[in-house]
Amino acid sequence: MEYLVKRCLTALILSSLLGCASAVKRDEPVAQAAAVEMAGQKYSKLNLYISDDAKKLLAENIKFNPEALRNTIQRVLEARNQLEAGSPYRIDIEITHFNVRSHFSAVMFGFLAGSDSVVGNVYIGDNGGRRLAKYEVSASYALGGIAGGQDEARMGWLYEEFAKQVVNELPGADRK
Repeated sequence: MEYLVKRCLTALILSSLLGCASAVKRDEPVAQAAAVEMAGQKYSKLNLYISDDAKKLLAENIKFNPEALRNTIQRVLEARNQLEAGSPYRIDIEITHFNVRSHFSAVMFGFLAGSDSVVGNVYIGDNGGRRLAKYEVSASYALGGIAGGQDEARMGWLYEEFAKQVVNELPGADRK
């Protein structure tokens, strides 16, 4: 019996640790060159759009709100003083994939129902159209139950984590 309890506790701890995740994939040489060129720079524009392939997912994922995601990223940029109207640099974010579990699945099955996720490419460039850096950001949230399965909590965490990763990886940015 003690063995079974230990196994269950181990599984519970591991599932809670793996429940939320985020990652960034970047092109290292391009990112380093952009970081040197753009150290201390700010951004004048933030544009978020959904790729053609990802648009097909909107019908199945009605709780995904691109405008709420964009507003969250904007809020993080403002909080970190990364926006300046006259800056020659811009941020374009292409959402390439997303998944949102139903409320019932998230509450009843938690991480067993998969995860809520968002993946996107971040392009840093100047207002003339030149691309200086590109990286991919992903965030996922797989917790559930009564507390972790509420739509606002899940989507809020997901958008917040995605936004933090976008801003943390900006060339020359302080990672907070």
